[in-house]
Amino acid sequence: MFCSSKVGSIIPSDPSTWKKKVFLTFDLDWAHEEVIEDTIDLISQSGVSSTWFVTHKSPILDNLKKLKNAELGIHPNFFHNQDSKSNLNSKDIIRELLDFLPDSKSVRSHSLFQSERLVDDFYNCGLSHISNCFIPHGTGINVQPFSLWNGMIMVPHCWQDNVALKMNLSFPENGDYEDSYQMFNFHPIHVFLNTENESRYESTRSYHQNPQRLIQERFDGFGTRSLLINLLNRLEK
Repeated sequence: MFCSSKVGSIIPSDPSTWKKKVFLTFDLDWAHEEVIEDTIDLISQSGVSSTWFVTHKSPILDNLKKLKNAELGIHPNFFHNQDSKSNLNSKDIIRELLDFLPDSKSVRSHSLFQSERLVDDFYNCGLSHISNCFIPHGTGINVQPFSLWNGMIMVPHCWQDNVALKMNLSFPENGDYEDSYQMFNFHPIHVFLNTENESRYESTRSYHQNPQRLIQERFDGFGTRSLLINLLNRLEK
């Protein structure tokens, strides 16, 4: 039997904290509040555990903090620092998020940006779990969490909605959950659009911050939203 859990509860040396468990994670990626609320509603109705990687300060965080069985991690954007030639260093970027999310223990960098030095920065800022390792489902690799040199815990994920669209990745089935550990990465914008291909996402970029217009472009077939709802139904059972 499998069940849902949160990233921050994982201890690699204790398989009972991750084996036969499903970890639902969400990258906010500066989505409009109504778009994020749409995903919150789905999770709230199911009651499953979830981890949300936050990109920005927003009133929607109050709703996330009230969500049952949820935890908030940070989703720092180190590319923004490079693009803008900002004087902020990586620790500054991490601490900007921790200033309003002081209890966060988990981190996933935007675009999975990773380096050896950055791992040490995460550790020095008080974080404990890193989700920057993506190993696609279907590779045949036995995916499980592991510890790094400074005690940081790497928690790989096996499925990510935007990458799945690029790679045409298969979605784990019930038997996969029973045999191992499965971590999913969804984005509220793809859940809202029920994205089924890259072109739907790219063609709607100009109104991603306009949910009233965006909802008109939601795919009415089987897409990302459908996959999430099906997974929630399995976990509820």
